[in-house]
Amino acid sequence: MLLVLRRCFPNLTCSKETLGLNVSEGTSYERAKKLVDRIDHIIQNHSGIGVKTLKLHVCPCHNVITASHLNIWLQAAVKSGIVDIAVGFPLDHRPKFNLSCSLLSCARNSLQSISLFSCTFRPTLGIGCFKSLKSVCLIFVQITGEELGCLLSNTISLEELEVSDCDEITFLSIPSHLQHLSILKAFMCKRLHMIQIYAPRLNALFFSGAPVEIFINDPLQLKYMIMHGVFGPGMIQHARTKLLSIAPNLRSLILSSSKEAFNAATLPGKFLHLRHLNIQFCGIAFESYDYFSLVSFLEACPALETFLLACGYSNERQDTTLKDFNADSSHIRRIPEFCHANLKKVSISRFCSAKSLIELTCQIIESASSLRSLVLDSTRGFGPGGTCEYMNKEDVIKALSAVEAVKRYIEGKVPSSVKFKVWEPCRHCHISKL
Repeated sequence: MLLVLRRCFPNLTCSKETLGLNVSEGTSYERAKKLVDRIDHIIQNHSGIGVKTLKLHVCPCHNVITASHLNIWLQAAVKSGIVDIAVGFPLDHRPKFNLSCSLLSCARNSLQSISLFSCTFRPTLGIGCFKSLKSVCLIFVQITGEELGCLLSNTISLEELEVSDCDEITFLSIPSHLQHLSILKAFMCKRLHMIQIYAPRLNALFFSGAPVEIFINDPLQLKYMIMHGVFGPGMIQHARTKLLSIAPNLRSLILSSSKEAFNAATLPGKFLHLRHLNIQFCGIAFESYDYFSLVSFLEACPALETFLLACGYSNERQDTTLKDFNADSSHIRRIPEFCHANLKKVSISRFCSAKSLIELTCQIIESASSLRSLVLDSTRGFGPGGTCEYMNKEDVIKALSAVEAVKRYIEGKVPSSVKFKVWEPCRHCHISKL
C-alpha cells in the first residue's frame, strides 16, 4: 500500500478500508490510533505536488484525532491543482473541526468538487472566486444560509448542490448567476423554512423535511422532484395544493409522507407532462386514509405512464374489509366518468385489504385502457441477496387477508391483456411460521 501511495501519487484516499485495517483487531481506540498514525505517515511523506483527489474519511477516530492532525494533513495535501476534496470528520467530535476558508482558497482555480461531512465551514465574501467548482456537498456542516450564499456568490460553474442536516440554514437562496446548476438537494435541514430558486436551468429538486415554502423564478424549468415528508405532516396535501404552481412541467415526481391530516382532494389543475408518479405512505398513521381519493391525482396527470404506490403499515389487529364489503361489487365506489388513456404500469406495495385501496385498484383497472402491467405486493418485499423481508405472524395474517380480497374483488376484473402479478407471503419464510 505504501509503495502505491508514493510521494507524488495524484489520488489520496485514506480510510480504514483502503488502508487495509482489520476492523476487528484491537480496541476501538487502538484501531483509531492505527488509522490516524497511518494517514499521518502517508500524508507527511507525500510531497503535496500533483495531488488531484483527496478523500479523507476519519469518522471512526473521534477519540484520537485532533484539530492539529487535520490542519497538518489538509495543508500538506490541498494545493493549487487539486480537483476533488472529500473529507469526512468524526460526527460526534466536539467542538467540530473548523475548516479554514483560506485553506481552500489556494485551490480555487482548480477545485471542481467539495464534499464535507461533520465540520464547521464559514465562507465569507472574501473567499475568492472558485471558477471551476461544479459540485458542493455539505452534510452535518455548521454553516448559515448567509455563509452558504457567500460561497455561491463566488462560484460560476456550479452544477450540483447538496445540503443535508445543516441545521443552521433557515433560508436557502439560489442566485441567478448559477447558469449551469441543474440539481439541488436539501435534506433534513430542520430549521429550513424557505427555498428560493433563481438559477435559470435547475431541472431537479430533491427535498426531505417538513413542508417548506418554495419559490422558483421560472416554474416551467423544473422536471424532476422528490419530496420526502419528515419532521412534519402533510407532504401529500402540500403537493396537492402548492406543487402545480411551483412546477407545472414535471416529468417525474416522488412523494412520501409520514402523516396526513386530509385525504387527497381534487387538484386545482393538471400536470400535463407528468409521466412517472411514486407516492409512499410511511409509518402507521394511515389506517383511516382514503386511498381512493388518490384518483384525483391520477385524473390530474393525463400523460401518466407509471404509478407506484407504497401503502402505510397497518397497526390494526382486526381486518374490517370483509365486514364492510358485501360479496356484491356494487358496494365499491366508482367514478364512471374517469378514464386514463396513457397509464401502462401500476405497482402497489404493502397492499392490504383496506376497502379504499381495493376501490382505487378497481377504478384503475376499469379506467386505464392502456394498462399493461399490474403488480400487487402484500409482503414487505425483499432484503439483500433476494431474501424475504421479515414478517411477524400478524403481518402474515393481514397479507393473506389482502390476497383473499384481491381474489374476491380484483382478479376477475383484470383484462387478459394485462400482466397481473400478486406477491403472497412466502410459504417457506412466512407461512411455515404461522
